[in-house]
Amino acid sequence: MDRWACVSVPALPLQIVARNKPEWRSLPTVVVSEDKPQGKVQWANTAALQSGVLPGQSYALALSLCNGLRACVVPEDEVARATEELKAVLWCYSPAVEVGEEAGVFWLDASGLELLYTSLVSWSDALRERLMKLGFATCVVVGFSRFGSYALARASRQSIVLTSGAEERARVERVPLARLDIEPEFRDVLSKLGIHTIAALLSLPATGLLRRFGQTAARLHAMAAGEFAALRAEEWLAPLVVRSLLDAAESDSTRLLFVIKRMLAELLTKLVVRAEALAGLQIRFVLDRKQGKVETEPLRPAVPTLDGMLILDLVRLRLESWQLEHGVIEVELEATGAPSSSEQLRVFAEQPRRDLAAGDRAIARLRAEFGPDSVVHAQLCDGHLPEACFRWQPVAALKPAAVNGEDWDLSAAVEEAPEEEGVARTLALRPLVRRFFRKPVQLSAPARQLRNDGWLIRGPEPGPVTHTAGPFLVNGGWWLREIQREYQFVMTRREELYWVYQDRRRRRWFLHGLVQ
Repeated sequence: MDRWACVSVPALPLQIVARNKPEWRSLPTVVVSEDKPQGKVQWANTAALQSGVLPGQSYALALSLCNGLRACVVPEDEVARATEELKAVLWCYSPAVEVGEEAGVFWLDASGLELLYTSLVSWSDALRERLMKLGFATCVVVGFSRFGSYALARASRQSIVLTSGAEERARVERVPLARLDIEPEFRDVLSKLGIHTIAALLSLPATGLLRRFGQTAARLHAMAAGEFAALRAEEWLAPLVVRSLLDAAESDSTRLLFVIKRMLAELLTKLVVRAEALAGLQIRFVLDRKQGKVETEPLRPAVPTLDGMLILDLVRLRLESWQLEHGVIEVELEATGAPSSSEQLRVFAEQPRRDLAAGDRAIARLRAEFGPDSVVHAQLCDGHLPEACFRWQPVAALKPAAVNGEDWDLSAAVEEAPEEEGVARTLALRPLVRRFFRKPVQLSAPARQLRNDGWLIRGPEPGPVTHTAGPFLVNGGWWLREIQREYQFVMTRREELYWVYQDRRRRRWFLHGLVQ
């Protein structure tokens, strides 16, 4: 990586207060550790500093120095949420983002971005303008080292794009130590020694700093001297969003709850894959007749959880308090995850997804109303032809689902026809279900030159055939009436997949099933 970018959001807790309480912007304001006289001032804005209020003072002392002082406590989780919001924006401008230990400091990989923008100057301006629209005053410095870009970002009020390493070193040496996030005691001792800039700090011997001031001072000296540290970028994770389009506008909260229940199961599965639990759930409804969107406040369980019934109960309580004047045509769920414990993940994996006893009771009611043969299942048996490979048997009781690895399925098309990339990719990446017709549907025979490209197998609506996989030969019935079939999987332009065969003896084409 040859270009570093440091994004500094100075006094992030103070900026959070300014966003939440914009009427305090021109008033002396501080962030305190606790709302008590003994609480410590952690951050102070310009108006408070001009009144003599300094970080480290007690809240009581600050009140005595500044009449009309505003104070607020900013919890760590609120700072964490703001950091996540900033990080999500920064990922839109660089593929590699590292969150610094100091609140409001980020490092980005700026290498090669001038190919997407007219220059790194326009890139940094666009990034700064985007953060300003969110309410964050920001400084962006594009340099050649981690410490150099950081020091200049903390010392400057404007964005800087450096053109050479020599320019960066010259600017960094003039940065005052007071602008850096270092321990106040260490800064005061250096001030008494006449050490006020980074150039003066570099003139001191590293071994002496380690012996007198410890590891923190030695690490600062090593970073200023150019010690290399690779970018520790976080992996970008796509937002957890599930959408469902409704067939008709729906305003009944009970029916909407059933839609959300189905979507919630999919959302929890995605969270388990990330080893996370649900910490927040955002619900959005798109209303009928172009009435816009309705969005709920985030639902937050007491602790991050994977218990679907607990989350669904919170959703039910929220929906009961809503009055929807127009029907809902689209539902969107967005989840916020939090690291999950192994116990939570194990319980989610071991929890049965279906109530077999409830299924048995439902089957018993169907048999009582429609007869003993109304509920059947397919049982595999020996046979040469596909329709002879199974028979229907009445269902006595439900059993847990199992996969029969010996069943002849669509994977054969992938193994035997790798050159048919379109069909193979569809078969390999999606869970597919093959549906038989009780009686094969006769098709019009295609012209030989259109069989693999241009055959309108079921009319113009699905489009012409674009890919085929096969043929797969099936013979049987020689003891009664010999049957010779050549099966193929056929894909149309609209990616509809058909299972067809040519009866060699009758010289006709038939549609035997659909693949969904």
